[in-house]
Amino acid sequence: MTGYGESAEIAADLTLEDVTGPVPGWYRGVALTILVLSIITAIAALLAALSAHETLLDRTEEIMGVAIEGDDRLTIDLLHAKQELQTALGAEVNEQETERIKELEDDIRQLANEASGEDASARTSVATHLLLSLAATIAAIAIAVTGLAPIVHQRWLWAAGAVLGVVAVGFLVYGVTTFAV
Repeated sequence: MTGYGESAEIAADLTLEDVTGPVPGWYRGVALTILVLSIITAIAALLAALSAHETLLDRTEEIMGVAIEGDDRLTIDLLHAKQELQTALGAEVNEQETERIKELEDDIRQLANEASGEDASARTSVATHLLLSLAATIAAIAIAVTGLAPIVHQRWLWAAGAVLGVVAVGFLVYGVTTFAV
């Protein structure tokens, strides 16, 4: 080579400078900013997916509780009808069935309490998912704005992208603290 040594890296840098002229130093800052924003986007998207999964599980448990409650109510109605028929026919009412009715009624009350807790948990999961999705979206927009800066040679776009990145981090932190609770 022409005095620059055998390093392919140096040759690539010199070739780039020969074609485009010297690369301004702030371009490296833009590249680093985009790298950090990409990591933030990936983390926010991963956590948003986890919170969506948590929401799905909460809703599934809630639906299962409602189905079990309906089944218990039907069983209670059938046992009551059976006892009424036995009483009408003058037969003795089975005490085990009366106990079973009381157990099922207790189960229904317990399921109702659990359902209200699961509903609150599902709402929290949905809110967390929205925060984390918003963080990922804002970070992606920040990447686009920051990437535009060297193309149009405007440093203020780099700063705007960085500010959007800070906003994305704020939503990410708020979402993570909500998700952890």
